[in-house]
Amino acid sequence: MAAHGAQPAAADLGHVLHESFGLESFRPGQERSIRAVLNGRDVLAVLPTGAGKSLVYQAAAQLLPGITIVVSPLLALMKDQVESLEQRDVGVSFVNSMLSAGDAADELDKLRSGRARLLYVTPDRFENEEFVAGLSGTEVSLFVVDEAHCVSDWGHSFRPSYLLLAGAAACLKHPVMLALTATATPWIRREIVERLAMRDPEIVVRDTDRPNLFLEVRRVEAETDDRRVLQELLTGDADSYPDEVAPRLARAMQGSGIVYTATTKAARETAEWLRGWGIAADYYHGQRKKADRVRVQEAFMDGELRVIAATNAFGLGVDKPDVRFVVHRDVPASVEVYYQEAGRAGRDGEFARCTIIYRPADLGRAAFLAGRGELTRDELERGRAGLLKQREVTYRELAAAIGLDKADLVRLVAILKQHKIVQERRGRVRLRVDDFDPDAISLDKEQYRRAYEQSRLEMMHGYVESVGCRRRYILNYFGEEFEPEQCDMCDNDVPRSGTQRVVVAEPEPSSIQFASGERVTHEAWGEGVVESATGPDVTVLFETTGYKTLAAGLVAEHGLLRRLDE
Repeated sequence: MAAHGAQPAAADLGHVLHESFGLESFRPGQERSIRAVLNGRDVLAVLPTGAGKSLVYQAAAQLLPGITIVVSPLLALMKDQVESLEQRDVGVSFVNSMLSAGDAADELDKLRSGRARLLYVTPDRFENEEFVAGLSGTEVSLFVVDEAHCVSDWGHSFRPSYLLLAGAAACLKHPVMLALTATATPWIRREIVERLAMRDPEIVVRDTDRPNLFLEVRRVEAETDDRRVLQELLTGDADSYPDEVAPRLARAMQGSGIVYTATTKAARETAEWLRGWGIAADYYHGQRKKADRVRVQEAFMDGELRVIAATNAFGLGVDKPDVRFVVHRDVPASVEVYYQEAGRAGRDGEFARCTIIYRPADLGRAAFLAGRGELTRDELERGRAGLLKQREVTYRELAAAIGLDKADLVRLVAILKQHKIVQERRGRVRLRVDDFDPDAISLDKEQYRRAYEQSRLEMMHGYVESVGCRRRYILNYFGEEFEPEQCDMCDNDVPRSGTQRVVVAEPEPSSIQFASGERVTHEAWGEGVVESATGPDVTVLFETTGYKTLAAGLVAEHGLLRRLDE
């Protein structure tokens, strides 16, 4: 671990905060995270959107002796932060795919000469052994992993290149590691710690509540109703709400916003609708040309476009504080995904509106998307053939040889590593045995993963069908208590006139029944005690995380929740 010396006094940290960043005080969670890092402790910080995660490493970097490496997948955010730091005369460099080899070398020279203390880099750069070797002679005091949930293949934004980061940190002599994310349930936190090989980290978790967001669900029965409801929303149809909230909802819809769709076709179609209604709009998805994506994003940030219709390719790291509404045309696959995307509204702390246009049929589409990607015996056999042909390969070479996408390939390699069939080093996979039998390899984890995705979808189903406080539902999902009976900032607490509450049909009873007080275990969450059991719904307090969750019957049926004596 890099040496850090004595912890800087409060006055030193306060001086950096004021002189370098023009701030008078820290937000909750920031100072605790910084001080733990300065004391040489690994830190996992779960700080809500808008809580100032970047300040944690930017301030710490000013007080540490070596350099700070910040790993981020977000080129737009990287560009914004580098420009902001340069304006504050903070030495900073960056290396990403946009730079030529010569420019990248110049950026690294800034570090070696002491002209920069911060290096921003995309995770894929660590696939390049020459890049890692070029950093090896540099004193790295802090290794920051931003958007750390990307390391989890159980998370909502998995990026295989994140799996290289633990090895990269080891090559850099194990500097202090700081992992940052805005949303991570307890089991995702645990996987982040394991995948990044963090050492007894300090876990800093702040409230995920965003009290300025008005949460609502508009249920429709036919797909053709989407257009009508979206037009009503954008033309200020909030009259049916009580007088104290209707004007605020109408004003929000006149501001800038994002409409999320599940497909690229729907994003393009939605943008056409919006333009037909006289709204300055465009669409964004990962299959558009890069120049078009940059143009659309910059136009939205500058206010030239009022609304963007987009797939989930848009939004991560887009720091536009005055987004006044986020509408989902399709139900997301999990509460985490929804809250991350809805949370892009109202980052300035002002009132914002978050709406899901919900068709029950949406859940079938989401279930299909959530269920894709399960490894099969045939893919194991193809993996065997590819490895026998080339006993040491890069991920890219192996993917080309066996025809798997990178996410599936990473899971395949992880399973083979568990069985000690392959080993991995710096992005290369090497076969450790002469041969192996694919039929002898357990795929239980794949079944658990699929069941887990289905259980998350059930929790999302519970959200859109809920007749109770939506804020309470979300916060309980993330393991947080919400004391009031209602928040008065959701459609169930402030119902529209004429709205009929939806009565959810009783689900099929689970094949496994639990009783209050019974001790249980969960594949990901550890041991817990059943607090209550009513039909198929089981409320469990998990001891290792303090996480309380409602486990729908589907969870039990798929074996994720088990009695300890089984």
